[in-house]
Order: sequence, then structure tokens, then C-alpha cells
Amino acid sequence: MDKPLRILAIVNLPWDPRFGAARVWIEMAAEWSKAGHVVDKFCLTDAFPVATASAPMAALRLMMFPFRARKFVRRHAERFDVIDALVGTLPFTKKSLRFKGLLVARSVGLFHLYEKFERTAAKRWPPPSRGKLLGRIFYSSFNKRARAASQASVRNCDLLNLPNSDELLCLRDEMKSAKAAVVLPYGLSPARRQALRDAAAAAEVRWRKKKVCFLGMWSTRKGAKDWREIIQRIRTHVPDASFIFVGTMTENHNVLADLDPAMASFVEIVPQFEPDELPQLLSDCAVGAFPSYVEGFGLAVVEQLAAGIPTVAYAAPGPRDILQDRLPELLVPPGDIAAFSEKVIEIFGNDLGAYQALGDRSAETAARFSWPDIARKTVDQYRTRLEEIASSACINPRGDANS
Repeated sequence: MDKPLRILAIVNLPWDPRFGAARVWIEMAAEWSKAGHVVDKFCLTDAFPVATASAPMAALRLMMFPFRARKFVRRHAERFDVIDALVGTLPFTKKSLRFKGLLVARSVGLFHLYEKFERTAAKRWPPPSRGKLLGRIFYSSFNKRARAASQASVRNCDLLNLPNSDELLCLRDEMKSAKAAVVLPYGLSPARRQALRDAAAAAEVRWRKKKVCFLGMWSTRKGAKDWREIIQRIRTHVPDASFIFVGTMTENHNVLADLDPAMASFVEIVPQFEPDELPQLLSDCAVGAFPSYVEGFGLAVVEQLAAGIPTVAYAAPGPRDILQDRLPELLVPPGDIAAFSEKVIEIFGNDLGAYQALGDRSAETAARFSWPDIARKTVDQYRTRLEEIASSACINPRGDANS
């Protein structure tokens, strides 16, 4: 069992690190390959090589993806010891896949928790328009099929790989599932962590500049509806505070519509960036702010911490696991905009020495989340499960050991 593993990664996104979910497999695969394992992948562009700009067609492709992934697995099943697939992308039994190795369903955000948030958000922030009837019917069907596929993935896998402890509690207490599961976080490569730390301006420079950064896609789930009040509250007490929103993945006017067009003079928006540009984008930021209501993990928090940026976050799935042991003072109750804003204001109110000490603790916390360590622990878990599968295969249907 010490020989290199042959691992297939399956994700229904392009193999591009700018997509958060795909990035998990890309960076994990790099560490596995360095350790001598053989890693292959089947992603969205493998299933559909020709790009589409049509939203309905993109949704249809996501619905069709599991069947193309199944076809690929059936054709190449003997090549792999482990299939590490995004939950919902391979919702089939191992028998139907003709696969005898370890089938892992990896969560990058458990569908049950995300749906809970969506139901709450629909009541708290009802959309101005429900859209066209045909569109509502189509996307309702799409969501039902996606939910069914996710549930089937959980039932049929050998092991669930979860990124945070809240998802394990949800699996046991709310979903009432006894499926074998392991909680393994995400991390940064040593080179990535060092680049973020090296690019950071001196603590005094950042402390005096009073720039607040948010790193992530612009969406209600990640706090888009909270930011107008957060900015207003912070600027009331820190009039020279400025803000940068990095990686919003939308047009600037959509961000300013949720904020206030008048805020454009002290708000910088960077819709997209290349991964190696991030250290410089964060270099002069003083405080991170991450008002997300639910995450799979929250690599954006770890990246900001690695740059020595104290990052305030809602105590939500994902960020809670990152901060609660070493920096619990940076967590506030989800949706408590007043407490969130006060925490940012409090950091700005610290003297330079206290600010620098908090930045150092932030960097030390980020160092706990290292891809080489996580990749090794993941392989150890997979080897253990493979041994269990091999042992059970030696038992015949009557329960006697085969010779």
C-alpha cells in the first residue's frame, strides 16, 4: 500500500485556478504529483471542449456532465485507485461505474448548508423580479436535479471529504447520514504564502493607509447586501478609510449598485486578476473583511492572513474553523453588521505595536494551512480506506474469508 496512488480528479468547472472549486483540485494535484502520485483529471472542458456564452446552455452542460464523467470512468476505471470527485459530479454506484477502488465525494460547500442560506436570503432580500416563467421553470428543474445528484453522491461514495467541521455536524445532525467522512481543510503552498508575506508593505504603512480589503466573488452569500452599511459605519468613525474589492467576477456597476455610486471615490474594484497578481493587490491593505454567510472553507481568508492582514469574518462555516482557535476575536455573529464594523474600527484604533502583533499572529495562523501537509494527510486517509475496501473484498457473500 506504499506504492504511489493513481488518482482521478473530477470537477465540473474548467481546470482554471481562478475558479475557487477547481483551484482546490489543481493545487492538491500539484502536491500529490510532487510526492510521486499519478494524477489525472476530467473537467468541464474535457467533457465539452467548445466554449459557450449561453447561460441556459451552460446549465444544460452541467446537467449532462455527470453522464460524460461516468462514460470516462467506465472507459478508464482500471487506471485509477482513487476517484476524488466534486459532490454531485459522479452520482452513480461503483457497480455502474465499473470501478473497484476508492470513490471519494469531495465537498467545496455542502449543498444542504448552501440551500439553507438561499432560503433565508430569499426572505431577507427578496429579488425585485422573479424573472420569466420559462426561466423559473428551467432553473427550478436544474436545481432539483443538482440536489438529487448531490444526495446520490453522498449515498454512493465510499468516503466524504469535507472542508470544515460544520459540514460534518450538518451531515450527522441534519442530513441524518452515517456515511464515512473526514474533515480536511484547504491550504496554501509554501511559495504562495511566502509571496504574500514578502509583498506586504511595512505594518506602519498599512496601518496609516487604512485600506480595507475584501477578496472574493460579489454575491449575496458573501455579504454583498451588507457592505453598504459596513462601509457607512466604518467611514463614520474612520473618515479616511478606503476599500478594495478583489475578484468580484462582475461588472463594477453591479457592485456599486449594491453599495452607493457616491462611494466610487474611495472604493476600488478589481473584477478579475491572475493568481500571481494577488500579493501586490493586497500589499498595502490594513484590514481584511469577509462577511460571508457560508463557505466551503474560505481560502480568501487564509490568503489575507498570510499577507499579515487581520481579517474580520462572520462566524460561519469555513471561516469559523480558520479563526476560532488562534484569532477568535476576529469572528462576529453572522449578519451582525454593527459588530462586524466595530471590529474593523477597533483594529484601526489599535496602536501600531498592537496592530503589528495582530498581523504577525494572522500570518502564523495562515501557516497552519499548508497544502503539502494537507495533501499528505489526505493520502494517508485514502490509503486507510483502500485497505478497508481490499479487506472487505476478501470476504465472500456468506461472510467467510476467501482463500
